[in-house]
Amino acid sequence: MKNAILFLFLFVCSAQQACSSDAPDPIGGGDGGGETESQDVLFRDDFDTFDTKVWTKEAHPAGWVNQELQIYDEAHVSVGKDGDRSVLILTAERKAGGAIYSGRVNSKGKKSFRYGKVEASIKLPSTANGLWPAFWMMGEGDKQWPACGEIDILEMGERGGISAGTQDRQLNVAIHYGPSAAAHEQQYYTNKVAHSLQDGKYHTYRLEWDAKALTIYVDGARFHAFDISQNTYFHDNFYLLLNLAVGGSFTGITNASGITALPEGGRASMYVDWIKIFN
Repeated sequence: MKNAILFLFLFVCSAQQACSSDAPDPIGGGDGGGETESQDVLFRDDFDTFDTKVWTKEAHPAGWVNQELQIYDEAHVSVGKDGDRSVLILTAERKAGGAIYSGRVNSKGKKSFRYGKVEASIKLPSTANGLWPAFWMMGEGDKQWPACGEIDILEMGERGGISAGTQDRQLNVAIHYGPSAAAHEQQYYTNKVAHSLQDGKYHTYRLEWDAKALTIYVDGARFHAFDISQNTYFHDNFYLLLNLAVGGSFTGITNASGITALPEGGRASMYVDWIKIFN
């Protein structure tokens, strides 16, 4: 998710970008696979309650970024039960009359870290056509995007996956940086995993971060690594974000009539069982 203006080239692979390949990664299992309790856990939230000392519920109008169609409001962020699990719930809803709402949270100014690992157990809704769930990070401090740096650990619902009918298996990851919006740079990678990540199960998404690389894993399997050894934008504290966007440039759908995943009166939710930071 991009917390700044959109560039038309944002999703076009350049010669320096790693683009999709045809070979799926051996990822599957689900229901929390990959959790690493043997590590030293520095922080963990099991979402028994909504901890305002860690998280902030965001509120933004439709069209705020990326041509997204939803209105973000606090009422569409909650903590509740999914079976016997206590979970954070981000709910997208198209109300009668057509207004679309959804939820977004961040830990800016409350919980951030530099280097180490962050991992979340997430159950995703069916994204196509038009839902855009994300688990990501941005640099703490006063720098504006993209100078603050951005790390996208999980994004799904991209236009290419929709057109290919592989949206439930196509995972997108990226990093964004640069001195100004006009000089924005990115590295971007997408690939199809072997099994659906929208199968009604919880899957584990992990970022391992050191001075040399940002490496992303799904259910314990390595998905992709970004070399940051010569990149100065990824060596300060970063905070966490989770959201469920509706439409926008990433999905290629900027008119509510194209959001088939969310009919009028319909609801869809992204569930987060737990999130943790560890060495």
